[in-house]
Amino acid sequence: MYQQFSATTETRDQVEILILKGYLEDTGGTMLKQLVQNALDAGFSLFALDCTGIELISSPGVAALLDISGLIVDDFAGLLSVWGLDKHHSTVLEMSGFFFMAHQAASEQESLVFLNGS
Repeated sequence: MYQQFSATTETRDQVEILILKGYLEDTGGTMLKQLVQNALDAGFSLFALDCTGIELISSPGVAALLDISGLIVDDFAGLLSVWGLDKHHSTVLEMSGFFFMAHQAASEQESLVFLNGS
């Protein structure tokens, strides 16, 4: 049994960090999209996703990640960096085209250096 999806946010400098946990599926994807939209509305354009707590991502969860990456990068000219994905989820997201929009980092520190160096 997987734990229900949850997401919390933390702001560091100009970066909005989203800490994701559990099973990212349709309901979680909707929650994630709303969190990103709220941050965009508040003026953030630099986003970091901490996926170390992600247990599983369903197809609707992948679609939600694609939606937020397009929103951040295409619609708001922002940047997105991600770390903490296991090999399986990294491969799935790579095949989906997610990493055309998002930078895959090895750690939180690498993500923040990437985002703050832009």
